[in-house]
Amino acid sequence: MTDLHLRSAVRGLLIDPLDRVLLARMVFADGFDGWILPGGGMEDGEDHRSALLRELAEETGAPEIFIGPPLWHRTTLLSNMGGGRWDGQHNLTFLVPCREFEPAPQMSAEELADEGLTELRWWTVAEIAEADAGSPDVIRPNGLAELVERVLEHGAPPEPWDLGTSNARRR
Repeated sequence: MTDLHLRSAVRGLLIDPLDRVLLARMVFADGFDGWILPGGGMEDGEDHRSALLRELAEETGAPEIFIGPPLWHRTTLLSNMGGGRWDGQHNLTFLVPCREFEPAPQMSAEELADEGLTELRWWTVAEIAEADAGSPDVIRPNGLAELVERVLEHGAPPEPWDLGTSNARRR
C-alpha cells in the first residue's frame, strides 16, 4: 500500500443530547448510495480540527461546534477518486458532542449535490443498527452502531481505533 496516493480526510461523529447521530446521504456516479458521517477532504495547510470545523460548517451548519478527541481511523480504496488523482482516502473521525440542531448547510444545494451530498438526517443507534443489518453497504463504516454504542458507554479511546482498510473499488 506504500505506492497508493491517499487523500487525507476528516469525519465528525456528531452526537446530540438524545444520543442521535447526524449522517449525510451520499450518492456518487460509481453507484454508491449510502449514509456516512459528515466531513471531507483536508485542504493544503489545514490541520485535522480546522478541516473538520470547515467541513461541518459547509455541510451541516452546526452551531458552536466543539471538536472532541479522535475516535478511529480508516482507509477506503476507491476507483478513480478525484478523476484518478487519488486511490482512496484515509479518514480520521472525531467525537463532536453537540446540541440538537436542524442542519442548515452553508453550501448551496447545488454545491452539495456536486459533492454527492443529497440529504442530512439524525439517526438513533437502533435505526443505524437496523439499516446496517438490512444491507451492510447502506451505512459506512460498517458496524457504526456498535462503534457509537462503545463511545456512548466508554467515551473516547485513549488512542484512535484502527478500523483497517476497506476496498470500495468497483470491479
